[in-house]
This record gives sequence, C-alpha cells and structure tokens, in this order.
Amino acid sequence: MKLFKETINHFKPYWKGLLFALICSGIAGVFTIIPPVLTGKIVDLILDKGNINRLSLYIIGIMVCFLFKVIFESIQEFTQVKIGLDVISDMQLRAFKKLHKTPMSFFTTTPRGDMLYRLTHDVESIQNLNNTVIPRFLQQIIGAIAAFVAVISLYWPAAVLMLIVFIIYLIPSFMISKKVRKMGAIQREMSADMYHHLQESIESVRLVRTFQTQHHEMRKQETKLANWKSFSIRAALIGKFNWRLGNVFNNGAPGVLMLLGGFAIWRGDISIGTIIACLGFIPTMFLPIRSLAENALTIQQAIPALQRIYEYFELPSEQEENLPLIENIRGDIEISNLYFRYPDTNEDVLKGVSLNIKAGQHIGIVGTSGGGKSTLIQLLLGLYPPREGFITIDGQNLKEIECNSFRRQVGVVSQETFLLNSTLRKNLLYANPNASEKELVDAVEAAGLLEWVHSLPGKFETIVGERGLKLSGGQRQRVALARTILRHPPIMIFDEATSSLDGETEEKVQSSLEALIPGRTTITIAHRLVTVKDADKIVLLDQGVIAEEGTHEELLSLKGQYYQLYMAQYSELEKERVG
Repeated sequence: MKLFKETINHFKPYWKGLLFALICSGIAGVFTIIPPVLTGKIVDLILDKGNINRLSLYIIGIMVCFLFKVIFESIQEFTQVKIGLDVISDMQLRAFKKLHKTPMSFFTTTPRGDMLYRLTHDVESIQNLNNTVIPRFLQQIIGAIAAFVAVISLYWPAAVLMLIVFIIYLIPSFMISKKVRKMGAIQREMSADMYHHLQESIESVRLVRTFQTQHHEMRKQETKLANWKSFSIRAALIGKFNWRLGNVFNNGAPGVLMLLGGFAIWRGDISIGTIIACLGFIPTMFLPIRSLAENALTIQQAIPALQRIYEYFELPSEQEENLPLIENIRGDIEISNLYFRYPDTNEDVLKGVSLNIKAGQHIGIVGTSGGGKSTLIQLLLGLYPPREGFITIDGQNLKEIECNSFRRQVGVVSQETFLLNSTLRKNLLYANPNASEKELVDAVEAAGLLEWVHSLPGKFETIVGERGLKLSGGQRQRVALARTILRHPPIMIFDEATSSLDGETEEKVQSSLEALIPGRTTITIAHRLVTVKDADKIVLLDQGVIAEEGTHEELLSLKGQYYQLYMAQYSELEKERVG
C-alpha cells in the first residue's frame, strides 16, 4: 500500500494529462463495443429477414468505429507514455539528488555497482512498465468494462458467466503473481551483484593483469551468470505458466458461452445475432487478463525495482535543511576533543584530537600510515560527523552551518586526483565555472602548466582521458592545483599532494604550492617531512592521538617520534647536521 501511495504521489503533478488520457481511453472504449453489436445486427438481418439493404451501412459503421478507436487509443497512449517518462525522470533525479545529500558513511558500505544499477537498470524496468504495459492495460480495462456493460444489456446471464470465469482465473493467477514478484526481487539483487562485479573488475583491469587474475575474475563472473540464468529460467517458466492459464480460460469461455447461448436460442430467449455479438465481446473482456499474464514478468520485475528506487528516497541527509550559511570566512579553525570511528568498525580512528589553527597559519600534519591524518581532514570538511567533540569555523560549529557553503571556500589537493573524461578546460573550470579566461590562464601559469598547455595540439580543448590517464602523475597533480587556485579559497588543504611524484616533479609542484600559502589558512598532510618543515606548526598524529606538536626545530630538539621519522628519511649528512 505504501508503494502504491508513493507512486500515486509522483503522478499527482500530471493529473490533467492523466485525466485527458482517461477521457480518450473512455471514448475509445465506446467505439470498441459498437462493432460486435453491429456484427450481431448484420447476422440477424441476413438470417432472419434476408435483408441486405442496410448491410453496407453497418459495415461502414464498423470500419469507422475501428478507425476512431485507433485514433483515440493512440492519443491516450502517447499522452500516457509522455507522462510516464516525466515521472521516471522525476524519480531518477530525486534518487540522484538524494545520493548527493546522503552521509558519506552510505558510500563506504554500499557498492557503487548497486547504486548505478538502481539508477539505470531498475529505472529502465519501471520505464518499460510505464511505456508499454500501463497505457495498453488502461485501454484494455476500460474496453473490458464497456464490453461487460454491453453484454449485460444484450444478455445478462452471459455477463454473469464471464464474471464467474474471470474470478476463477484470478485466484490461481494472484498466487502465481505473488511468487513471481518475490523471485523478481531476488533476480534484481543477483543482477545488481553481477553489475557490481563487472564494474569492479573493469575498473581494476591494471591490477588484474598485473597479478594475472583474469581466470579468477572470469570464473567468478561465470558462476554469477550461471546462478542468475538458472534462477531467471525458473522465474520465466512460472510467468509463462500464468500466461498459459490465461489462454485456457480465454479459449474455454466461448465454448461455455455457446452452450449457454444455444439453449437460450432454442428457447427463443435471444437471437443468433445477440449470441454472436456476445461472443465478439469475449476477446475484449479477457484482453486485460491476457495482458497481465503476458506481461507478468515485466510487472513483477518493476515492483521490486520501484521498491529499490524508493529505498533511496528515504535515505537520511547528511545535514538538516535550511541551516545558516557561512560566508567570507577568515580561516580560524578549532578542533576540540574529536573521537571518530568508521561505520561497521569498533575501533576509534581519532581519540580525543584537539587543535587550534589561526587564520593564515600553515599547519603540517605528519605521522605513520593509519594515524588518522586523512580522517581528520574528512571530518574538517564535514564529510563525516565526529562521534564526540566538535569543529568550529570562525567560532561557528560545523554541525550548525550549511556544510556546502563552507566547502565552497576550501581548496583541496589530494594524492588521488580525479579528473573528468573531458577537455582540460572543463576539468580546470570544474571548481569555478564562472572564471574568466584571464583567471584560467593565471591559475595554469601559477601551477607551472602554461608552457605544457601551449605545447598540446588542442591547447585547453585537449581531452585528458578517463580519470586523466592521458596525463602523467605530475601533470594531473598540477591540473588539480590549478583547479584549486581558480577557486580562490581562504583555506587550502594539501593531502599528501606530492607523495606519489618523483623528486624533480615534486620539487616543481611543491614550489607552486608554497606560492599559494601566504595569506591563507593552510593544512598540509605530508609523508615526506621536508614538505612541512617550514610550517608554523607541525602536528604528529600517532594511532589517533596527537603525540607531538611544535615547529620543525622544536620537534627535532625533543628527539622523539618526529626526530626518528626525520632521521629515517634523510641522508647521513643531514643526520650529522641535525644531531
């Protein structure tokens, strides 16, 4: 019932179009019942009276009725298909928007393949139902009602007989449909699982070839396909049984009606033309049943598809609506007693972290892998809520402001740079689509890319490839840097932005980064300590807690963990100088 109500709500904005489609379908239904009545008249005229004077008139009437029936059914079907596509588009867009508002924890626990399957294949199943089954079924059900009314007026016992046959068919049909619907839900889950594996295997093709696991991936997909195929065959057979059952009743009904009508003719209750007209209505009366049987699989697949889409409508949002915006931030950041653990884990990644960053300060965050450095940045961006503690921006609690208004004023350059499979220009302007050509060129020059861009055949219109694979690691990092520069952010975050680069490229990118730091609140996460040695303050995170804090020289003088990390990274000569 909830599913039905939710679906009705999606159609409400289009009620005028639906009403128009219903009127057209009703008119078509009227033209549907006239031909069998005229056929009965023709039989009575010829058999009873041998009168053929009005025969041509009746035949023309039948042809005209068929013509108008087709016209009004076509108008109704076109209108309903258009409305159906509008509704499907609304559903897909609503689910898409909801995904972009849901907490990041959802993405850490949900396979991307499942998300994409719901937004594409599940929507396609609903679209098939909207485009074909529903418009025709509406025509058929109205035609069947009109035919039933016509049979009552011609010979009511025939109408009662058809109603009994209809009810007898519905009982087993309902039981079969319930079974098919459950199987359809399982089938879609199996399909989504296959889709997820295909996507994951293709995205990791380099890893697969490097470790020569192609045969393992193929066997895994073959197993999934075999299970899906076996289950789909069972579902199809059950669906076809429902269709065969409908055929039995559809073909058996005329025989029963002729038996009943034969006795009525023998008694003189009705004419032969009347029983012929009633027989002519049987296909129209049973057409909705046949249609349901023939499209049972499509219908039963669409129901779980609707349920899967509606599950996304109910996803929680990462923040409440209408929170106040934060504009023109200075860059004062206070991190107080943060505790955090990722979903479905039992261990805290951050354990009571507190840090005070003044506007314009450059803070370096270092430590061993798994210490919580990147996690701290994700909390700072509001991507995850802390389990305990709070973060304030210019004195305002991050939980109590609209996070997107804050993120718009933050520039992030990370180790894993994501580029769109589009032109260099579109990738650069992604963070600031309204930037001028001069701003674009200045940003590229600041990132040390201008000479390289001018050397490209397509200049700014060069396609960078999927995830920027046509570019080197250093080029991708500089593109990400230029993209960040175009945003003119008061807060800059560098999350191991140069850790994957060679020494020469790192030095060039690092010099570009350093040119951006003055006047901005800057947080640099670094594996190589030389990257942050000039920072105003360096924080060493170890297993989720701040182990050491101070300037580069202060930390070296402590001879603690920072000192040990520094000694492990640099040459004997440097060790002697520092020691």
